[in-house]
Amino acid sequence: MKYVAVTTPHRAAAAAAMDHFVILKRAMLPMNGNIAEHVPAIFAVIADLLAEDDWRDVTYIDLTAGSCLLPLMFGAAGAGKLIINDPAPRTTIAALALFGRRRIDPEFVRHLATTASPIMLPHVPTFHFACDYLTEPVAEMFDRLFYADAPAAARPGLQYLALLWAMGFTASVEDGFRVLMTHDEDQLLAMPDEDWRPYLERARRPLEVALDLVADVNAAIDLQRAEAIEIYSDDLVDVGRRVEFGTRPVVALNPPTNGLDEYVVDDQIVHGLIANRWLPLRKCREDARTFWSSRLDAGLSAMPPGALCLVWGGDGAMAWNECLAVWRRHSTVRRTGRIAAGNDAPGWAIVEIER
Repeated sequence: MKYVAVTTPHRAAAAAAMDHFVILKRAMLPMNGNIAEHVPAIFAVIADLLAEDDWRDVTYIDLTAGSCLLPLMFGAAGAGKLIINDPAPRTTIAALALFGRRRIDPEFVRHLATTASPIMLPHVPTFHFACDYLTEPVAEMFDRLFYADAPAAARPGLQYLALLWAMGFTASVEDGFRVLMTHDEDQLLAMPDEDWRPYLERARRPLEVALDLVADVNAAIDLQRAEAIEIYSDDLVDVGRRVEFGTRPVVALNPPTNGLDEYVVDDQIVHGLIANRWLPLRKCREDARTFWSSRLDAGLSAMPPGALCLVWGGDGAMAWNECLAVWRRHSTVRRTGRIAAGNDAPGWAIVEIER
């Protein structure tokens, strides 16, 4: 006897989002410490828990959106509503671009990259304060995109493109930007301890690189199917108190496990590019343990009974068992995924809110 698997429309939608994972990943905001490599496993578990639900009834709420990869996945799966929040400016720009329902015009990008002096909005040339990390041609291309004199609706896409262009000059997502000891290409290439060839080769192809990025971002935009989208840039405590969770909420709650300073130190250069000035380092008044626990307690307590919530922990100020204790104050742990064995190894959990 031959058995045939029954595929319902909502299962098919989730499967389609998994099929598009590679496309969506290419368009996400590259970030250190994000959970992108674990998203397929996480999404598969959530899709299984939602197996009998219509995805149009799902409200996906990401209170700490980071790279925006999970919102992209839920949008591609056809979740009825997306609520996207992150206090970091770089994520706000990414969200406005990826979920603003407006593709980036490649011909306008070509104009910006090739015109001798394109019209730009007033700004301080980025090279003036970022020359320790960006060569003048790299900084100029950033400015042409980020400060383009374009219609207001087109600016988020161009600004996101500018961020992707600049962030592509990091040594790696984990290592961040390297200090330029010189701007002379021959001297950079002659340095024995560092390989500057990838940096310089990318810098010589601004139009080609930009158009490749446009194609990646537009492909992800084309896959988005959510009927309603809300974007915030606030403390997750405030957002969690004022949003409507809907009839079938799925929430991601992943505050930085080493405290708010993770947002400031790791992305100081990127946020300086956005602010158009060199940003000094700040220090969060809350220690990492207090920050993480207070955000989890506040976020989980704001959710309605039955809500599914993705949480992450064990790789910062608190060990895995300590994180479990916080989650269990408000919820039942439905599934977990560990990076390795042991109390010091991080991992994720899907919890269900109970009262």
